[in-house]
Amino acid sequence: MTDTIADLRAFIRAQLSANCDPVQPKTATSQQKHLEVWATRGRRRTIGVELDHKDRVNLWVVSMYAPPSPPATVEVAKKVWKGAGWQNKIPDPARKGRDGANSNLKGYDEFRTKPITRLGIQSIDDARKIFEHLFA
Repeated sequence: MTDTIADLRAFIRAQLSANCDPVQPKTATSQQKHLEVWATRGRRRTIGVELDHKDRVNLWVVSMYAPPSPPATVEVAKKVWKGAGWQNKIPDPARKGRDGANSNLKGYDEFRTKPITRLGIQSIDDARKIFEHLFA
């Protein structure tokens, strides 16, 4: 059985609510429409979450907290800070300038200027494995 994107979103929301605390944005005008940020209760690892994609959920983490061997079905993109934002660690000409990160991450001290990793998740099983690492 394959998970629907709605099932995946519900699983991720439940895991975040059970194991994390929301991180408030620096600006009072932020509506958090395209990005939510949470911090794990144990080690205070910060997780940015994009729930509005039609085929996946993106989790953003500081690279040093990313799982060393994520499941092969997780789309991994590593980003480094360059100038005023992030770019792919290894540039991809096929992306035609769309190689950055969610710019809303800049509003959080936990992410700004640090190398970050995007984990594109499409299944509950993959999300479970990622969270096992992040919540440990």
